[in-house]
This record gives sequence, C-alpha cells and structure tokens, in this order.
Amino acid sequence: MKSVYVVKLGNLYFKEKEGALFGKYRYKMTDSLNDASICKGFERAKNIAEGIGGKVYKINLEEVD
Repeated sequence: MKSVYVVKLGNLYFKEKEGALFGKYRYKMTDSLNDASICKGFERAKNIAEGIGGKVYKINLEEVD
C-alpha cells in the first residue's frame, strides 16, 4: 500500500504555486480533490502547508480487484 499527501486549507485543496511580482508567490486552490496537487513526500506537503497555513492529509492507495 502506498501513501500520498494533499494540502487542505478549509474546504479547498492546494493546486499550484505561481510566481508573482517582486519575488512573492500566489497559491492556486481548488475545491475538487481530483484537481489537487498530490505530493509523494510528506516533507514537501508539510512545507506547502506551513506556507499557506493549511493541514496535510495522508491518502492511502490500495489496488482494487
């Protein structure tokens, strides 16, 4: 069984980080888990969550017959 991680802020999921003017960043969020960015490593998800004030959620992947 493999695990992946998503970052959630309220009822929105992290989608991507965009560069903005003057070295600042803007974060795109989505309300659909299908469009959310999936992180394979916990540390990367944790860093994103700390940057936006969200939480990291673990998703366990299982193969279904």
